[in-house]
Parts: sequence; C-alpha cells; structure tokens
Amino acid sequence: MFRFISYIKFILTSTNQHGVHSPFVYDYITKCLYKKKELKHPTTLKVLIKSIGYFKYDAIRLIGDYKTSEEIIKQYYPNISFTENNTSIIICNISEAMQANLDISTFSNDGMLLLNDIHASSKNLKTWEHLKELNHVRVSIDMFYCGALFFRKEQVKEHFKIRI
Repeated sequence: MFRFISYIKFILTSTNQHGVHSPFVYDYITKCLYKKKELKHPTTLKVLIKSIGYFKYDAIRLIGDYKTSEEIIKQYYPNISFTENNTSIIICNISEAMQANLDISTFSNDGMLLLNDIHASSKNLKTWEHLKELNHVRVSIDMFYCGALFFRKEQVKEHFKIRI
C-alpha cells in the first residue's frame, strides 16, 4: 500500500523535461533517459545502461543484487570494468547503500550513485531523503523506481522528480 500511495504522490509532484531548468539535468533527461533504446530490462537497469553510455563511464561498482547484472552490462559495454573501489558510478538497492558504508565524499566530480527501490518502503524513502541532503550531493533525481545522486561541485544543489 505504501508504494501505491507513494506513486500517486510522485505522479502529482513530478515533471518531465519541460519543468527542468538545469542544463545538466535537461540534457541528461532528453539525450539519455528519454532516448529511445530497445532494452528489455527492469527500469533501474535501463537507466544504468543508458547512463553508462551517456557519461562514458569505463568502470562501475555493483553492490548486492546488482552483482548478477555484470553479464547484461557487458553485452552493451564489453570493455567496461567492474571494481570494488570505483567512485565514478555505483548501483545498488537503497537498503544496501547504507550497509555498504559508502563514503559519499570520495565520489568523483562526475560520479553517480544510482539507487533502486527508493519508494519501496517508508524506511527506503527516509534513507533517500537523508542521502540527497548530504553536503557532497549536488543533484538528486527521483525517478520513482530509482534515484540518481550526482556530485558535481559546479552545480547548485537541486532536487528533481522526473517521470521516465
């Protein structure tokens, strides 16, 4: 029931690219997330696959359940490497992010933390709210199914709710 109510709230408060005034986020939405690419995977994995290509990441860290996605990612990016100490792009379930003791301050300026299931429970949503308020986080994008945190020092701190 929580997820359903959370989804209704999300739909009422979210926007598409027309409500975005940040050039970085607008380009990410229109040139990456909304770009038509036939992918038959769960939404969060689609966001990850598109983001790797858009930002040209060459290494990724998979935590928890996402360790099984390595072969799928290799189909699209055969030269990508998987490492435990990568701070460019990390993907995990939001509950695993806290258990992994991620040091947000070590992310690169172009780094991205992609978190799955941010609206699955009230605990996950509280964790998301906490993470997006951290000082090193500059941009947060709530896409209901997942959330992306960016660490761009040149960016003004902003939060977006985007329908994908």
